[in-house]
Amino acid sequence: MIGATALPARERLLYAGLAAFVAVIWFASLPARPLFNTDEGRYAEIPREMLAGGDWIVPHLNGLAYIEKPPLQYWATALSLRVFGANAFGARFVTALLAVATVLVVWLLARRLWGLGSAWRAAAVLSGMALFAVLGQLLTLDMSLTFFMTASLAGFLAAQGGAGAPPSGRIGARGYMLFAWAAAAAGVLTKGLVAAAIPLAVLCLYTAVTRDAAPWRRLHLGAGLPLFLAVSVPWHWLAARRLADFLRFYFVHEHLARYLTPSADREQSWWFFIPVLLAGTLPWTLSALRVLGGGWRVRTPPGEFNVRLFLWLWVAFVCVFFSLSDSKLIPYVLPALPALALLIAALPPAAQHRELSVAVLLTLLAAGVLAVAGVYWRRIIPPSERSPYFWLLAQPLLEVAAILAVSAAFVWVNRGRETPRGWVFIGAGWCLAVLSLMRAAALVAPAYSGAGLAAALDAADRAHPLYSVATYDQTLPFYLRRTVTLVAYRGELDYGLRHAPGAEIAGIDEFLAVWSADRPAFAVMEWSMFDTLKDRGVPMRELARDLHRVLVAR
Repeated sequence: MIGATALPARERLLYAGLAAFVAVIWFASLPARPLFNTDEGRYAEIPREMLAGGDWIVPHLNGLAYIEKPPLQYWATALSLRVFGANAFGARFVTALLAVATVLVVWLLARRLWGLGSAWRAAAVLSGMALFAVLGQLLTLDMSLTFFMTASLAGFLAAQGGAGAPPSGRIGARGYMLFAWAAAAAGVLTKGLVAAAIPLAVLCLYTAVTRDAAPWRRLHLGAGLPLFLAVSVPWHWLAARRLADFLRFYFVHEHLARYLTPSADREQSWWFFIPVLLAGTLPWTLSALRVLGGGWRVRTPPGEFNVRLFLWLWVAFVCVFFSLSDSKLIPYVLPALPALALLIAALPPAAQHRELSVAVLLTLLAAGVLAVAGVYWRRIIPPSERSPYFWLLAQPLLEVAAILAVSAAFVWVNRGRETPRGWVFIGAGWCLAVLSLMRAAALVAPAYSGAGLAAALDAADRAHPLYSVATYDQTLPFYLRRTVTLVAYRGELDYGLRHAPGAEIAGIDEFLAVWSADRPAFAVMEWSMFDTLKDRGVPMRELARDLHRVLVAR
């Protein structure tokens, strides 16, 4: 087995200590910046409203039914908010925890398949990937989906055996497969059918390529499928009982139409994910290209399950699947990264020294680029309304460059060692560098968060009417701990408004009639709307403004 040699106790203690240190910084970084628009505000406010309103079946956003996604992460985040409070740490905790859990699953799977050395390499590669570290600190659904899909993949591979690992153990092949079924069902409850469709498609591809149907006989369908249905179906059934058009909207509009048509307004070129992967897999980019270019040629003895081929098909299918969609966002390729990290960790010993050397050189190159960028940052960022905030990032860029340079220099000095130490320190260095940059993102918060506007409204005033005029800041309701009255705005809240037509003020003139008689009252609007209404003589007193919106009082 690759990396099967036992690690000295001193090495194991060193890696465990470093992992614990990075984990502390990982969670300590969560409250360093306010929630950003749009995803973070949305996915924090929905759980907050679950706690406030008590409806755990139909998610609500701004008091309106919002069923674009299933509720599992909302439930978990609501519990986190109850424990830690309605703040940035409580909102992001579940995402951050599941990112750490994903690394742990990868570590456990690699140890089972290829030994302890490969386990630490796989964990270091994944935690050090720039895209993984960034998305592990952001409140979205993609990290939760990635965790459940990776857990399902790990359970499946453990049940199949291969790579010298037995298909059973204390848990047994049946236990691993039931775990895989349950994890797939939890993924469906997190972000929909894609969590089950991708594993099924990869298994079909594997069977077609290898002409090996044995994995199908090890699925334990008789117990696994009922378990999958028992976990995933009840919420869908309850939601369909509450909302007559749920099945059509959720499955047709949110699944089929979003994938097959540009209805979500997220169109990108077919090659969109190529630069995303190139940048997102730093500092392991060349290693990723190497395993993707040759991973499909891996052969195993007849009758043995080909783990690396299955992982390669998993990565390739995730990338191709989302590349063919008319809806593309950067986080969509996140479920491919854990499998890619496993493939890199499974490279033969002869290639490991070369791959580590390349990663060190890329790290030094990145450090140099960031250092130069930090020195000339004001010249690089062109003047705009956001420039003063971004100019503040010059010093943090130099700090990030220093972290990368120190980690690369340490590994270079110790590059002759045969242990995974170099991999672990490069991975930790990149993870800490990303965390440093994420903490520095607080400097640009006025451009991306409504936290500043919310702070300008006194607690006593938050009980008065509050209107959101021709706009909707996703973070504002979370920080105000209340919903707003929408004025001349529908957007993604259209579905909920169709079910509660009296919850909005449809036009500006209707709003002005209410505003003139409503005091005290408050409103949020964009600068252009504020100027337009001011020119019309509408009575307003400005309380605060950020780069996009103005908070006014009547």
